[in-house]
This record gives sequence, C-alpha cells and structure tokens, in this order.
Amino acid sequence: MTASTYHVRKISLGLKRKYRLSADDGAGQPGALVGYAEKQLKAADEIIIYRDEERTEQIAVVRESSAGFVASLTGYEVIDNAGECLGTFGVLPRKSVERTTWQFDQPTVGRLTGTERSLATARVRRLIGLFGDAPGQVINAVIKYHFDFVDERGGVGFSIEKPKVLDDWYRITVHDQSIDDILLLALAITMEARQRG
Repeated sequence: MTASTYHVRKISLGLKRKYRLSADDGAGQPGALVGYAEKQLKAADEIIIYRDEERTEQIAVVRESSAGFVASLTGYEVIDNAGECLGTFGVLPRKSVERTTWQFDQPTVGRLTGTERSLATARVRRLIGLFGDAPGQVINAVIKYHFDFVDERGGVGFSIEKPKVLDDWYRITVHDQSIDDILLLALAITMEARQRG
C-alpha cells in the first residue's frame, strides 16, 4: 500500500494560533495547501479547520468531547460542516505515565493507539515538564519526537513526527488510506496545541 504524506506547520503564536496544512511536495517538504486552522486561547479548547487561508469555507471543528471514553479534559471530537462526527481522539492518562499515549477512533476504521516511539525522549520531556509549563514548552520546541499509531493487529496506520528542532513543523505519514485525512490533520494540530509531543 502506498503511503501518503501531509504537513502541519504552526505559523503564529499569541492569542490566536494559526496552522497551515499542506500535502507533500514529493520531496518530503510541505507543498500544496490543503487547509488552514485557527485555535484561540480560551478555557474550552476549539480548533476550526478551513479550506484555505481566506477562511472561505469551514470544513471541520475540533472540540472537547463529553461522549464515550473521552469524557474528560483529554478527549476531543471532530465534527464536519454537515454536523457529522468524523471521529474522536484523546490522551489515555494511565498509559501515559512513561510515554504519552493517544487513542484514535474513526467509526469506519476502528481504534488505533499512538505511542511515543522513543522512551528516552519521553522521559526527558517529562523531567523538564516537572519544572512548569514554560520549561515544558521550551523542551517541546527543541526535542524531536515520533508517534506511531497502530491497530489492534499491530499494523501501523499512520505516524506523526516532528522532524526538526526549533521548528513547529509536523509530518504525517499515512499507511492506511481509509483513514480520514481531516481527522488526521485535526489530531496533529491538537497534539501540537496541547504540547503533548
């Protein structure tokens, strides 16, 4: 099965974080724009994904979920512009003691579990995070990371990685083409926004 690649790049900080969503250019770099997202810093997490940077069409919204396994501050659902739920994802606190672990559910695909590949990197991030939010954000900026999301049989559905230090650029490699690309991009943005990896 041929893998496809997407890129998420944070392009602003401050009270409104903005993200450019791109397809791969064939050489491992961001290419054609496939979407644009904004997240305002407020009590309730909400990310809006648009078709383009002019915000001509909203295609999905990511919001905190109150349903199922994600009925906590760690859970999110993605709703498309027709009001349908594309899927849910969230951090699994008990499994995240050593390495951050995410659960990803898409109704038409099933459940995938994403775990940080490097235990050493995970331990460093946790150690620095003990000193507060600011040091934690700094360490997330200067350390690379890599999450692999696997199905119940152990097959890798997709991976999310931060290839460079001091660059808010995230690369998504998709091996299972039945996974919804908007749901994947929503997950990558949320992971960055939570500074979870």
